[in-house]
Amino acid sequence: MFPISSLLVCALAATPEPHLVPAATFQAIASEYSGEQAFETARRIVDQHRIQGSTMMARSAEMVLGELKAAGLEANLETFRSDGAIRYGTFVSPMGWEIKSGELWVTHVSGDANFKPFRMSRYADVPMSVTTYSKGGVFTGELIDAGKGTDEESYQNKNVAGKVVLAYGYAANVQREAVLKRGALGIIIYPRATDRPRYPDLIRYNGMWVHADEVAKASGGFQISANQYARLKELMSSGTVTIRGAIDATLGAGKLTLVHAWIRGTKEPEKEVVLLAHLDHPKWSANDNASGSGALVEAARTLAVLQKSGTIKKPARTIHFVWVPEFFGTAAWVSAHPEIRRCGAWDDPRPKPKKSLSASTCVLAGVNLDMVGEDTMKTDSTFYFTRMPDSVPSFLDALLTDLLAQTRSAQLFAETGTRHLWRAVIDPYTQGSDHDILLGLGIPATMVGHWPDWTHHSSEDRLDKVDASELLRSGVFAASAAQWIATAEKADWARVEALQRAGELSKWLARLPGSSPARTERIYRRAQLMAAELGKNSAAAADTPSGSGPRRLVLLPYDEALEELNAEERKFFDEAEERLGELDLELPPIVFETVNRMNGSRNSAELALYLGDQFGFEVDAPWVDRLLQILAARKLVALK
Repeated sequence: MFPISSLLVCALAATPEPHLVPAATFQAIASEYSGEQAFETARRIVDQHRIQGSTMMARSAEMVLGELKAAGLEANLETFRSDGAIRYGTFVSPMGWEIKSGELWVTHVSGDANFKPFRMSRYADVPMSVTTYSKGGVFTGELIDAGKGTDEESYQNKNVAGKVVLAYGYAANVQREAVLKRGALGIIIYPRATDRPRYPDLIRYNGMWVHADEVAKASGGFQISANQYARLKELMSSGTVTIRGAIDATLGAGKLTLVHAWIRGTKEPEKEVVLLAHLDHPKWSANDNASGSGALVEAARTLAVLQKSGTIKKPARTIHFVWVPEFFGTAAWVSAHPEIRRCGAWDDPRPKPKKSLSASTCVLAGVNLDMVGEDTMKTDSTFYFTRMPDSVPSFLDALLTDLLAQTRSAQLFAETGTRHLWRAVIDPYTQGSDHDILLGLGIPATMVGHWPDWTHHSSEDRLDKVDASELLRSGVFAASAAQWIATAEKADWARVEALQRAGELSKWLARLPGSSPARTERIYRRAQLMAAELGKNSAAAADTPSGSGPRRLVLLPYDEALEELNAEERKFFDEAEERLGELDLELPPIVFETVNRMNGSRNSAELALYLGDQFGFEVDAPWVDRLLQILAARKLVALK
């Protein structure tokens, strides 16, 4: 048995009493940061229909760039081609899309002599009512309800050719089944019965995500609310319903526009801490993610002002702020810049950076601001930050845990904001935004945001649900973390690493109850090795690979590459999801962690043991082998 309790006591005993971020630094940031200015920036952002690859998104980027330059920051734009064909990692870049107008009409109901045509929705009234990336044109046809609309079963005994399909599945998948495969004229998407039934007028954000080779056969679509769907079903009970959709929009080659700003380090400028927020989403979308983008602009301004005045330390390391098109922009950025890499060893599938760059160029950590401004009483949300996955243990967990307590005790309120009690928690690693791409490169990264939020990806995500007080707290939290990482000295790193060792030990020990004797022994061993290795900045840590094994060929995440599966592969994933669902687990994080553990020297048996110890479920080498075969078939990993 390993003396884990002794290690834990020693680590805790070394924890200093003060917070990691000096009180004077935290107070200066909290005093300078303006929740109102972050709110005002968010207000200007929501006026644009910020669809990835569009000129509307580019206009928002230019507005952010102007604010940064006005604040005296070094800043510029970076663009990447986005045409529905070129790939960045596993992501097929979106097509450029421009929309001027769109209307959906019910024009005829057979058997109802008194029926009068009426307009059901209009883009000018509700921008989300037109499915993003809809092809421009006019379609008129009989309405057919296909239910889910994303599989063969939905279309049994239904001829939808030349008709308009009504469905509740995701728009891109419905279009591929109904329009591209079966010749439907267009689609109308309604909410499934279990999707926020308390809000029957809510309209969901959905996208067609048309690829370049699909444009010729693609069509347009509309989003409707549960109440609008009920009205259509009532009309359909009387007879055949005819729909007319008219969309003035174009699809073509576009560009992904990113905004960069820097506060350069004075001693180690080649080392960076990255703060990022995605700037995209449809017009009106406020918390997701105009709030994160506005909060990040204000964080950049605040740190620049305080550092320039000497109120807080100038950074030894560079603070890099980035506004991106979510996933696509970040994937394009790291694909083009292999110097955006982990500080320390990692099995990185990209080419090595140019020789002109310093060998020590790297990213110490990333903080992703996504949905940070919620009025928590209106959205029923809670502030959170996510911990690191086991594959990327980091000081960031300890720093942010301490900083959360510091921010909570400060009781921050904006002058025009709410006075709600701050609900704030620490969540386990959660996927779903740009931090995933950094973590797939071994870069410690967290997501700061709010959940749950009933307005998420809907027409109800409006500016009236953004709170200047919550923007203040979120912004101070992120800015303070960046300032600490950029200025920390040797003694500061020793303090945070002691806290992190204690946290890692506690995490592993919490997995002991109910474990088999063999797993218990392994967990003790992993905990001991993890504690010893954390100070060496080694994500490998905690095991000793024994032989050759698979390695990644493409950047994580792999979700998009796994959307199309054959029958046998679908059966494998369905069975895994059913089994994991019984344990309240999900498959995507397990796929992510499997790949993130690969380095060419861990075999399937070792990966299986790690997954079992981390997630607490029994998995064997043949299961891992089958998963890897599916990934290898798509050229995502090499088996040897």
